[in-house]
Amino acid sequence: MRKLIISIAVLALGLSTVLGVADSAGEKITLTVFQSRTLTLPKAAKRVSVADPSVADIVVLSPTEYYLLGKDIGVTNVVVWDRDSGARSTLAVEVTHDLESLRARLFRLIPNQSIEVSSAQRSIVLSGTVPSATAMTTAIRVAESYLARVGAGRKAGGEESVGRRDGSAGEVINLMQVAGAQQVMVEVRVAEVARSELKRMNAHFNAFGVRGSWSGGGVNGGASFPDAFFGTSGLRIPSIDSNGSGIVSPALDEFAPNTLVIPNQGIFTSYFSDSFAFNLALDAAKEQGLAKILAEPTLTTLTGQEATFLSGGEFPVPVPQGDRSVTIEFKDFGISLKVLPVVLAGDRINTKLEVSVSEISNATSVVLNPTQTSSTFVVPSLTRRNATGTVELADGQTIALAGLFSDNVRSIVTKFPGLGSVPILGALFRSQDFLKGNTELVILVTPRLARPVDPKRLELPTDRYQEPTDWDFFMLGRLTPEAKP
Repeated sequence: MRKLIISIAVLALGLSTVLGVADSAGEKITLTVFQSRTLTLPKAAKRVSVADPSVADIVVLSPTEYYLLGKDIGVTNVVVWDRDSGARSTLAVEVTHDLESLRARLFRLIPNQSIEVSSAQRSIVLSGTVPSATAMTTAIRVAESYLARVGAGRKAGGEESVGRRDGSAGEVINLMQVAGAQQVMVEVRVAEVARSELKRMNAHFNAFGVRGSWSGGGVNGGASFPDAFFGTSGLRIPSIDSNGSGIVSPALDEFAPNTLVIPNQGIFTSYFSDSFAFNLALDAAKEQGLAKILAEPTLTTLTGQEATFLSGGEFPVPVPQGDRSVTIEFKDFGISLKVLPVVLAGDRINTKLEVSVSEISNATSVVLNPTQTSSTFVVPSLTRRNATGTVELADGQTIALAGLFSDNVRSIVTKFPGLGSVPILGALFRSQDFLKGNTELVILVTPRLARPVDPKRLELPTDRYQEPTDWDFFMLGRLTPEAKP
């Protein structure tokens, strides 16, 4: 007898005797997806019909024996007609996930844990208590693999899957809870020491003299000569007043040396006569600097939850727009911390964090003068130390997330060829700068499992603060009262 292939959701291990009535309801059979069974009937069947062929398949082996296969998650029914009497029997069939296999797999991977597994429509529900977030993630991934297996099986069914109303393979509904202390406190320490040394010796001078129809001079530090662009007929020779106090006729900018400036320390001298003017400025300095930065931000959050912290401020930045207007945007600066901790098994903590310490600096500031406006904007720059990484430590352990040691030396010498190399007097014809700096920076990270404490045991920074009395403030100049022993 030829085989007849019919889709069926689930078929029972055995079918009850076909009743001698027009229509009788049979028992409900539950199968797992991709599970097969053999069904033996007490009497030969004339015809078998399946309501939803995408749920299960049935193969007729003989008039009394059938082979059943669960194909997809769902519910359907099977109707059997008796060959002799024509009576009809109905069998309810339900195909579910292979929950027993999933429970066994979870027990092998996460032993001694009570993870409950159930099915809701096309989804798998996980509930119970797990020891860590890692165990929770493992259980979810294992359950998702079972859903992926069902989805792959439906795609392999070809055109049979087209008739399904829902093309989704379902989802994993997570109702599990992590046992134990799952709040994490992340302590970060940023320590930096920067040293700098500057030596500077610059000689700037300008000299101008007039003799007959000739004029000349020399500069060290730059100058402009507009007379060089005039024709001989329009040449204007500067003259020096009778008191020798300065250059007159024409204006001083006809011979315009750069302004002699002494930023900090130095000496200068000037000489004027009837036909000669001389100015000299020596800029000599030796500077030493020391900067120390110590920041210790602390942030507490739940495992698997991101938290941010910012202690600082914002500074405005003008942004030109297409309509020639200017808008203001604000940029953050200060101490910034962003953490994402995850508690693993054995009280180990996986922490992903980003720490930044920045401060405003005018070293490389930008001056903006927008067109069609009379405003001038000075945009400062930022000196920033930033580190991003992921570490895994036990509770209370410390590790260096980042470190830096930098040693910079820069030396610049500018001199007049020949004259600048003359000993002693050559210092008037050269400028030299020497800059040395070194920086030591380290960023330490310490994650801890945080537990609530009695608020009476906590001490706040403001607990011991006392306002000064009028006598302390006005007469003694104290901002706080004198501490008593």
